Amino acid sequence: MNATRNHKERVSKLLLLYANQTEEVETLSFGSVGVILGLLHTRTGDTLMSTKRSEDDDYLRDIVPPPPVMSASVLPQSHSDLGPVQEALNSLSRTDPSVRIELQEGQILVHGLGALHLEIVESRLRDEWNVNFEFGKRMVSYREGLGPGNIDPKPGSWKTEMFGKPFTIDVDLDVRAFKEGEKGDPLWDGNVVLGPSGRPLPLADTFADQDDPLASISRGISNALSSSPHSTFPLSNVHIQVKKWQYPSQAMPASTLAGASAYILREIFRVAGMGPLMEPYIRMKVTVNEESLGKTMKDLTEHGAEVSDLAASSVGGADMDEDVAPYSEDGVYFPPELLSPASSSSAARNSTASLRRSIHAVAPLSQMLNFSSRLRALSGGHGVFEMANAGFRKVTEGRKLDILKEMGRA
Repeated sequence: MNATRNHKERVSKLLLLYANQTEEVETLSFGSVGVILGLLHTRTGDTLMSTKRSEDDDYLRDIVPPPPVMSASVLPQSHSDLGPVQEALNSLSRTDPSVRIELQEGQILVHGLGALHLEIVESRLRDEWNVNFEFGKRMVSYREGLGPGNIDPKPGSWKTEMFGKPFTIDVDLDVRAFKEGEKGDPLWDGNVVLGPSGRPLPLADTFADQDDPLASISRGISNALSSSPHSTFPLSNVHIQVKKWQYPSQAMPASTLAGASAYILREIFRVAGMGPLMEPYIRMKVTVNEESLGKTMKDLTEHGAEVSDLAASSVGGADMDEDVAPYSEDGVYFPPELLSPASSSSAARNSTASLRRSIHAVAPLSQMLNFSSRLRALSGGHGVFEMANAGFRKVTEGRKLDILKEMGRA
């Protein structure tokens, strides 16, 4: 039993691994590294338990990956490659929950945690699944907030037909933008979604009873939040509470509530208008020689970075700020100056070469995609940098227009 997703799984084989050798066994004991064959619904982070488990048994919390900050389109080389590519992407997302797959305007989009993550995804698709495709240009994943328009407090309605008869479904949703200082739920990609009781609403796939009306409403809300009607960007910093719903339960299944709630929520977003756009920012620590400091600072500020601190650092390894990056410079090899094409033979400059400076800054990710090559040119190959996610920030109106033009929305 997959306790996380409440799905029964049929196990075909249990295997123990010894390097590249496998041994079929009847049981896997505590601490064993093994393989379970036959799982269809299980993903990384799920808890597997016996079907004879009691209701009081605990299970591990699901893995909540950070929000994706970069995406790329996946283009199958031919129509016959479409099926294998989609199957490979679905299999990959089961093993790596930080990979998100989305179909948008006929394109397959892969969302990841950064440029390196997308390179790993591309490499795994080619090496492990051997599918034929091309990766499109890597793009930063933006977010949109709730617009400033007035929202009708009356419950929304969705009219549909079933078996030739008209039906109306009502879903009452209380929607507002975040208040200052309010934090989002990582499960809902930075939004807050509450049920009628005021408690957080679980994601649809985690409901024990998939016929529960709230499971369908949760699925509809998730679909509506994934794409704004104005910019197609995911919605963020939105507070939603499900108040009540009404539908002819005798005439239609509860699953129709998914389409109804998605339609009603999209109408609310459309009436509210386009909200502020947000782009991902990163915290950076750049370490360069004293002679490269000025050029590096100029490059950072020209690309929208906000420098917060400037500190001295020794060549042998500086104390790293753990909030910026978890890695140490201990053991990192720095070539001698005489091997660098940008070095000088002047003995007078050798004394300053040993002094290194660390620049701490916050910068928009979109402006730092090729920073590695820029830093290499500025520092003669002696500069190093680290980065970490700093969340999303609202952009100015000028930057908003540039983003919409870049995406073909203005």
